[in-house]
Amino acid sequence: MEVAGNSAVAPNIYNFHGIINGIDPDIWDPYNDKFIPVPYTSENVVEGKRAAKEALQQRLGLKRSDLPLLGVISRLTHQKGIHLIKHAIWRTLERGGQVVLLGSAPDPSIQNDFVNLANELHSIHNDHARFCLSYDEPLSHLIYAGADFILVPSIFEPCGLTQLIAMRYGSIPVVRKTGGLYDTVFDIDHDKVRAQAQGLQPNGFSFEGADAAGVDYALNRAISAWYDRGDWLNSLRKTVMDQDWSWNRPALEYLELYHAAHKSG
Repeated sequence: MEVAGNSAVAPNIYNFHGIINGIDPDIWDPYNDKFIPVPYTSENVVEGKRAAKEALQQRLGLKRSDLPLLGVISRLTHQKGIHLIKHAIWRTLERGGQVVLLGSAPDPSIQNDFVNLANELHSIHNDHARFCLSYDEPLSHLIYAGADFILVPSIFEPCGLTQLIAMRYGSIPVVRKTGGLYDTVFDIDHDKVRAQAQGLQPNGFSFEGADAAGVDYALNRAISAWYDRGDWLNSLRKTVMDQDWSWNRPALEYLELYHAAHKSG
């Protein structure tokens, strides 16, 4: 509970309850998504994501090759860990991967900073990096489907939807251990017991520090898995797609909380 020490919360901590968000499985459904080329479920996730990656590469003018592809779909604000996003982009490129970023910044200075970075990357890594600094929902669907990994390195995050949507599309989340990201992403190397307590299997890569070393720890493991453990990674894709991140469980928790409050009131 990251807010437990807040002066408004602390005196009432025993009456404080957190419930994670859910996603709409009808909107975010790779089997019925008009914005991706091949419908897929966990049974044909490899073929579906391969087709989506090729379509994404073609649409954005990237090298059409089977390379590890990191997707970033985010508002570009300090809360979202923009310094970590920048580091992860360079690290992915160093390891031969591709990067697609979709997002914009409400702060003009941050937006301009990313415009400059985009120009630099488009110049020296033209076939490996592409920034789309605007809002584009159809493209977001294609990125979720075509990316191998989705990066969410937030400094704080009450819940977050990006990592949940990523898993719905068989993209593996790479996240910082904070707030709802910690509650929904269980590291494949370190969180087996914590995942089992929730009735789940580990489903991603995570890190703690808000620094380059932290990002590298998670991202390097993810990219190495792509290069060295392809069959295992494809199995992980099926696992995350079959996990239920809809409103089913949160809705029940809200009902239980309501009934508990009604009884105590």
